[in-house]
Amino acid sequence: MKNKILKKELIEKRFSLLRTFLAIVISLAIAFILIYAVSDKPIKDFMTLMIGPLKSVNNLMTIVTKAIPLLFTGTAICLVNRCGQINIAAEGSFFAGAVAATAVAIVPNIPPILHFILCFIAAMIVGAIFMGIPSILHVKYNAVTIVSSLMINYVALFLGLYIILNPLRDGSAGFEASYPFKSTAILPKLFAGTRIHLGLVFGLIVVFIGYILLNKTAFGVQIRTIGTNEKFAKYSGMPISRTIVLTSIIAGMMAGLGGACEVLGNYPRFVYTGFTNHGWDGVMLAVLCYNQPKYMPLAAMFLAYIRTSADALNFTSSIPPEIVNIIQGIIIIFIASERFLSVWKHRVIVNNAEKELHVRMSGGDTL
Repeated sequence: MKNKILKKELIEKRFSLLRTFLAIVISLAIAFILIYAVSDKPIKDFMTLMIGPLKSVNNLMTIVTKAIPLLFTGTAICLVNRCGQINIAAEGSFFAGAVAATAVAIVPNIPPILHFILCFIAAMIVGAIFMGIPSILHVKYNAVTIVSSLMINYVALFLGLYIILNPLRDGSAGFEASYPFKSTAILPKLFAGTRIHLGLVFGLIVVFIGYILLNKTAFGVQIRTIGTNEKFAKYSGMPISRTIVLTSIIAGMMAGLGGACEVLGNYPRFVYTGFTNHGWDGVMLAVLCYNQPKYMPLAAMFLAYIRTSADALNFTSSIPPEIVNIIQGIIIIFIASERFLSVWKHRVIVNNAEKELHVRMSGGDTL
């Protein structure tokens, strides 16, 4: 009779899921304590936070709409993280991609389908440039990626705002905005009467591509190997510099495409005057997903859900929506803390190894 022995990889995976679950539970418990301290009806307000979006179809559609841009930036960050690069330029690539798409979207006399495809191409090219530059600086001049990528976000922001507020600005709008998008460039809605647009399909495609790229291709093996042990990858003959730069370029294309989908799917013109924060959200979601793109739709929906809940709570009570930031922060702290549950996990691994050794010495089989 075969004895079932849990492999270390399975134990690690189960504890990752357990750690995520406990982080969410603890964060919600702290949120309840805060609500209880400031609210006259804490139970009602907490239930609004928990199930408020489920009471309205419109709220459910809002959740999906809010999750769309997170699919792009979250997957982009997953790719660069798996390559061992702390490249946080997704925010700048997202913003720059939206600006590039705007520059094409206001051009008249372009056939409908071709128009938003050209917008996508422009957005991906610009997004790739802004996310690729920090990696090029790293492999060529040993620049610290996290610093250069942080700084280039502001280059993208202020350069983009200059373009929007000068050559692309509509002076007759009465506020700071670009010229209106041509109707041929606007993404169609997937469901009548909702804000869910075609960007959802492209977002899911990006997640699928990210998963296949990382887990089913030779290039993905290079990415994961470099991220795990760069010296081993080097002595194995892998093209480290090329892989790092190409991974960042692909990630930038994803983030730039997300920016294009966001503006063309939700707005009649470019109206942003600052960061959208979708790139920063992507960093958080990548941590929440343990850099696994296959979990990104679920993570994006979760973040969109609690934000929609916070909006509903703010509408029905005096509790500010910033409570979501507290929940997010606590979740990330626990997930990013390697020592959280580590003693318990190591004990299980050791006990399992001892059990496997005992079974083998007694002549049994292991699974």
